[in-house]
Amino acid sequence: MGNVKKPDIVDSNKIVAYFDFDGTITTKDTLLPFVLYVVGWGKILSNLPVVLMIVFLYCLKIFDNAVAKEYFLTVMIKGIKQEVLEKKAMNFANNRIDKYIKEKIFARLIYHLEHHHQVILVSANLGIYLRYWALKHHLDGIIATELEFINEVATGKLATKNCYGKYKISRINDYLAKNQLEFSYKYGYGNSSGDYALLAYVDEGYWVSDCEIISWEDYRGYRK
Repeated sequence: MGNVKKPDIVDSNKIVAYFDFDGTITTKDTLLPFVLYVVGWGKILSNLPVVLMIVFLYCLKIFDNAVAKEYFLTVMIKGIKQEVLEKKAMNFANNRIDKYIKEKIFARLIYHLEHHHQVILVSANLGIYLRYWALKHHLDGIIATELEFINEVATGKLATKNCYGKYKISRINDYLAKNQLEFSYKYGYGNSSGDYALLAYVDEGYWVSDCEIISWEDYRGYRK
C-alpha cells in the first residue's frame, strides 16, 4: 500500500500533489513551537490558565479549530509588529522546522518534485512561516491560514478562513483561479479529519499514519 500510481499524463506540470503539513510532513503540530519561539516561555506560562481554558473549551467542542486558534493567537501575539514576526518566522522556518520532519513523508514530497509535479502545501497552520519553509525546499506554492495585521501590527485574528476541512477545498479553488492554474491529475496527503475533504477531492489520496503511507481507499475501508 502507499505506492504512487503513475497517471497516463504526458505533461507532468499538469500534475499536482497537495500536502497537509502538521502531522503529515511533521511529527507534531508546529504552531506552539513557533509561538514559543516568538514570545518565550515567560509569556506562555503567565497566560497558562487562559491557554488551558481555550484547550478545555476546544475539547468540549464549544470552540472549533478556528475560534480556539484565534483566541490563542490574540493572547500570544497581539501587538507584535509585522516585521518582527516575519523575521522570527523566517528564522523558525529555516532553522527549527526541519527537526520535526518525517523523513519518509518528506521523501515522498521530493519524489513529486523530482517528477516535475507541482507541490503545494495546504495547511491550517500559519502561512507567515510556512511560506519560508516552502521557499527553502523549492515547493511551488502554499495555501495556509493567514494572520491579520492592521498598520503592520498583529491583531491575533485571522485574515482568512482557517484552512481546515471543507475550507481547504475553497482555498484551493481560489488559489487555482487566482494563479490561472488547472491540473489534470491531483494527489493528496493528509493525516486528520481536517484532511478528509482534501483526500476526497483529489484523484489519488494518501492517509499518513505516523510514517506509514496508506492509500485513502484502503484507509476508508479500515474505518468502515
